[in-house]
Amino acid sequence: MYDEECLLLIIARTQIMLRVIGFQKRNLARVISQRTYAPPLGRSFAVATKGVTVETNLKTETNRLEKTLQKFWEKITVENDGAEISVKMDGKCLRTPLGNEIILPKSKPILAELIALEWRNLPNLSIKPHQVPLTSITARAIDLKLANNADAEGKAKIGNRQHISEELLRYLDTDTLLIFSPADEFEGALRAEQDKLYKPLMSEVEELLTSLHPEKEEIKLSFLDCEVHGIRSNKQSEATKIAAQKFMDSLDVYSFVAFEKAVMSSKSFICGMYTVMLSREADGQMRLELDNIIRASNLETIYQTERWGEVEDTHDVDKEDIKRNLTSAVLLAHGST
Repeated sequence: MYDEECLLLIIARTQIMLRVIGFQKRNLARVISQRTYAPPLGRSFAVATKGVTVETNLKTETNRLEKTLQKFWEKITVENDGAEISVKMDGKCLRTPLGNEIILPKSKPILAELIALEWRNLPNLSIKPHQVPLTSITARAIDLKLANNADAEGKAKIGNRQHISEELLRYLDTDTLLIFSPADEFEGALRAEQDKLYKPLMSEVEELLTSLHPEKEEIKLSFLDCEVHGIRSNKQSEATKIAAQKFMDSLDVYSFVAFEKAVMSSKSFICGMYTVMLSREADGQMRLELDNIIRASNLETIYQTERWGEVEDTHDVDKEDIKRNLTSAVLLAHGST
């Protein structure tokens, strides 16, 4: 479990990594911005990957940043009154693109400080949306939480939790960790690591989902073994889907949005579960280091690029993008109940 110092080191490492690569790769910022979860805020799950933003004409700081890409403030502060924490820009509360104030529960002081750190460390010129990933994902959580207070346009843009859950549930059928490569691929090395890494995770997820099923029905995940099944579709049982829905329903809005980000980034419902559970101090099971979650979600690509090399501005961008997204998700979920 990460302590406060480790969490700060994680985000600092991510920011430094992105800046170094930004100097090395001319097109990195452009490509990441195109693939980012609709910066500075995502739309509903169904359209998020198409790059549609939740930008409105409201005069909010996040919208102004999106339009000008320039620094326009003097001071960023964090105020904690014991009940809630606010991030303020020149004395005024920072707001989401839909106009909601970025006010966090008292259990998330680290997240508030890191959001402030993002804005304090932005350069004066050429600000890019991917430089404020924590602001983006936090703003989405707040807007989703307050979606019922939005007008019709705002509700359409932010989406609703039921629809998002339905879309996320589809990833369980095509989960990256539920597809096993042929035994002879990469001289057997890839399949051996999949067996070693994926199967224990599957067992833990099955145990958790069984405990969540209303009737405690034993859950067994359906998976695709290319050695045995060849190329065919994979589909989970109705009992598995019911338990998976119960898991999503159990999440508060911050953990739910973190889960959404992790699933979309990793193309894995299981990796999304581990990303959220990583932040739960009270839960003694499903502990997996973030680096291992990232490796599990990207294992086949890792083997391919080690043998054939990376495609510039594609594999390298994808690799750093998933690190940034999953790190942001862990930090957003941290402190949730």
